[in-house]
Amino acid sequence: MEQAQRAAEELRGRLADPGMDALFSDARGYVELAHAASALQQRGVHLFAGPHGTPDRLIDAAREAVEQAVGSSLVFETYDPTRLHQVLAAARRLRDDPHSEPALRLAAERQLDALTAERAGVLLAQLPVEALKTATNERLRFSGLDQVRVNTVADVLAAPVGLLTQVQGIGEQTARRLKAAAEALRQEAVATHTHGIGDTPTAAATALVRVLASFDHINTLDEVERARRRRILGYAETIPAVGGVEPWAVGLSGSRVGWDRFIDDIDWAHAHPAVLAPARPVTLGEDTWSDYLARPAHYQGLLATLLDLEVEGGDDLAADVLERIRALRLDQTHLTDLHLRGYQSFGARFTIVQEKVILGDEMGLGKTVQALAVAAHLGGRTLVVCPASVVTNWVRESRRFTDLPVYKAHGDGKEDAVRAWEDTGGICVVTYDGARTMDLPTPEFVVVDEAHMIKNPAAARTRACRALIDAASHALLMTGTPLENRVAEFATLVSYVAPDLLVAGMESMSAEDFRVRVAPAYLRRNQADVLDELPEKLDQLDWIDLTEADQAHYAEAVEAGNFMAMRRAPMTTPDAVPAKLERIMEIVEEAAESDRRVLVFTYFLDVLGVLERALGDRVVGTVSGAVSPNQRQELIDALGKAPGGSVLLAQITAGGTGLNIQTASVVILVEPQVKPSIEAQAIARVHRMGQTSTVLVHRLVADDTVDERMLEMLAGKSAIFDAYARPSESASVHDAVDVTERQLAAEIIAAERERLGFAAS
Repeated sequence: MEQAQRAAEELRGRLADPGMDALFSDARGYVELAHAASALQQRGVHLFAGPHGTPDRLIDAAREAVEQAVGSSLVFETYDPTRLHQVLAAARRLRDDPHSEPALRLAAERQLDALTAERAGVLLAQLPVEALKTATNERLRFSGLDQVRVNTVADVLAAPVGLLTQVQGIGEQTARRLKAAAEALRQEAVATHTHGIGDTPTAAATALVRVLASFDHINTLDEVERARRRRILGYAETIPAVGGVEPWAVGLSGSRVGWDRFIDDIDWAHAHPAVLAPARPVTLGEDTWSDYLARPAHYQGLLATLLDLEVEGGDDLAADVLERIRALRLDQTHLTDLHLRGYQSFGARFTIVQEKVILGDEMGLGKTVQALAVAAHLGGRTLVVCPASVVTNWVRESRRFTDLPVYKAHGDGKEDAVRAWEDTGGICVVTYDGARTMDLPTPEFVVVDEAHMIKNPAAARTRACRALIDAASHALLMTGTPLENRVAEFATLVSYVAPDLLVAGMESMSAEDFRVRVAPAYLRRNQADVLDELPEKLDQLDWIDLTEADQAHYAEAVEAGNFMAMRRAPMTTPDAVPAKLERIMEIVEEAAESDRRVLVFTYFLDVLGVLERALGDRVVGTVSGAVSPNQRQELIDALGKAPGGSVLLAQITAGGTGLNIQTASVVILVEPQVKPSIEAQAIARVHRMGQTSTVLVHRLVADDTVDERMLEMLAGKSAIFDAYARPSESASVHDAVDVTERQLAAEIIAAERERLGFAAS
């Protein structure tokens, strides 16, 4: 007890020593730091001074630790996450909504996978078991498998190992190797799939089309808005759903571009809450498949948009130009019934931003709709200068895809059309001769179709077009001619829209160097680059304006009441070049420029004769009923060895079935057929397994003739059939449309005689 008392007195004495004051001060400081450290462990590390009272040296140490973890120096700033939490919460609700775009995208991916599996199954069912040799280096036994009804690769996949071992000489190890080889082929078939929907209404294909039809109803965003929303949905996936309103500490390394875009996206979504609102449920009818068959390109475009498969092109453009193009919001107010593919929207915005350009897309990619999208965005007066053979096509496409006033300044009343266009604005279509001879007001936007026709600077039509190009604020020269073929002539075209890009010696530049040089004014995309779903069939109706001689010849056939003479009249005008024939020669020339071979179908032997004489050496042969099967195959082989632009002519009743002509990729149907199945079978000669190129189908339709009446009447009967017989499997058979040739002929003859003022027969 005495010892304890002495120890206590000694301790009081030491504590009273003034030297202990410093120790007390340090101890109190360390305790305070310990409490602060404990609080920081619970709340996180403060990187900014504030009411929390964290000492500067701890803030500095924390920042240094963050920089060490990141591996670079940082600039720190604060960010109020209040808006962020609200936007990301809305994004998560959108993500979980079964009717919105994210859910439809997942559904489309599932159905596309199922469609791919279906197609792989069809392919494997066509491959004999011997094809397994390509999937293995081992020697496998194949003989005897037919005894257990295993004849194809698909059979091998489906067969149990125990069934395969029933074949003499095939043990369990060999059986498993056979199945492994079959699985390797299946995986290869799945991996090499395309995104084409096809024309077979399988369960997966029809389900995919219904998903796309639903997307079509809720698809209201443009490219810029959709890109923003998808980024925001990405933020919602990566940023935890945490509450709290305390400011964030943000460390920025290097460029601020990513952070500034993040802030801008959040602010934009906060200002436009409807963009993240759940979609309304969509009610679809039962005819989505028939709608798809009527508008396959529209649905393929929806699929590319939904799955973000679009490729823009324009890789040679400078970064600042690309940024301005991608930032431009295309005004689609005046576009109707048109879903622009990503590359098409890019082409339109490229034209608007660069003002005067050349569009050299490969044929079949929709240069016309890109021009119309520019016209709809700019408003004002748009002038289209084109060959006479495509005037009607331009007028019809303009009226189909825009709600702008459209004027045809060709033929009777062309001067009145120009005056009306001058007053109201809209789109005016003139021929090259019209541009040369007529007094035209200055357009805001001029489109020159088939622009290779003004490659000669001295020609009168070139001078007329040059004056229009110079006067307009925007100009688009359209040509499918590849750059590599005519560098000097193409340099001339460039001089019309961007003379500052020309330098001495351009004619001797390599194609690659030339392309880089003219990239600010020249955009070209090839089908293989921008259409992921290749091979695809691209159908095009070519409306043909008959010449005066054509019309007179056609009227004679109508007056005589001769249905067959009426059908072939637009190709048999005596002592003249029919407008249809002129269009065929243009298509063949385009095919030659694109290294494609052409297959031309007609019902009539005398039309084949007209084509043989007009196309001359381009024709490798003619398939008719008089040509034997062996001779037909020889002609097909000759086409495969012939250069681009070569033509095989065929009577559709003889060459439309039983032939495989994948070496051709352009099909011309000279006139509509009474039975749509005949056309479908003819096209199938080219558009079939083994085809590696997009198939371009041109259906020639003479305006205001028997051709147009046939399309109208057959379409009406098809619609009636679809409405009543769609649930039946026979609905996919074209011949199920019950229309006899005699009935069709009688109705059309009567309608045409009335239209042309002849007495009823």
